[in-house]
This record gives sequence, structure tokens and C-alpha cells, in this order.
Amino acid sequence: MLTCFVLINAEANKEDDLYNALSEIKEVEGIREVFGQYDLICRVEAKNLKAVRKVIINDIRNVPGIIATTSLVTAD
Repeated sequence: MLTCFVLINAEANKEDDLYNALSEIKEVEGIREVFGQYDLICRVEAKNLKAVRKVIINDIRNVPGIIATTSLVTAD
């Protein structure tokens, strides 16, 4: 399995809606609200980089209220 952390910039006051929507994505294993440059961080677990890419592009980035994402793929 490959782990990726996705840092999310959210529209103002959309954090709760995003949390709920992201929690419905099966590959999202954890979500935390953070303070600073980003608003949320979520941990994605998928079988390979191709699968992670699909989750980020097709699922996470399509959630209404997400402005931008930054992805951090972990090393073995």
C-alpha cells in the first residue's frame, strides 16, 4: 500500500462539509482540521501511485468547496 497526505485549502466556512464529504471516500483513512496555510489534511491509502492519482483527481478535487490541494507521497 502507498500512503499519501493531501493538504487542502478550503473555501471559508466549508470545513465541516468537506470533512463529511471526504470521509465518504473509501481510500481516505483519516482527516484532521489544521491551522495555518492549509485547512484540512487527509491520509489516503491506495495500492499504488496510479490509484492515489485517481483518488486525488477524480474524488478529492471534485468535492465542492476545495480550492486547492498539495499531495505528499510518503517514502517506504
